[in-house]
Amino acid sequence: MRRRTTLAALAPVLLALPLTGCGAVQNALDCANTAVVVVDSANALQQAVADGVENPAEVDRSLNRINENLDEIIENTDNADITRVAEDMRQAADNVRESVEQGKAPDVAPVVDAADELTQVCTPG
Repeated sequence: MRRRTTLAALAPVLLALPLTGCGAVQNALDCANTAVVVVDSANALQQAVADGVENPAEVDRSLNRINENLDEIIENTDNADITRVAEDMRQAADNVRESVEQGKAPDVAPVVDAADELTQVCTPG
């Protein structure tokens, strides 16, 4: 069974914003924005892999988008946890690409797990 991370998982982050200090607010906003990108990327990859039997080029395009998003995430954060999760997701995406190139059925669960982990990193408290 595949899990889907949704924007609803970010609700605790968004609700906590008015209760935090200035630096913490910026950190929470950065984290929430990053989580949205990661969740969207994970969902796009799941869809591309599901459709990949008919269109493997779409899987490749999806993986390229993920890598572009992860590059941006890593460049724009000072948060070590966000960077670690983005790097984990990059490795998972690279593993998917390798599986596709070898003609194997790719496992996108690690990508989804990284998206889930990011929502946990972004949840205050």
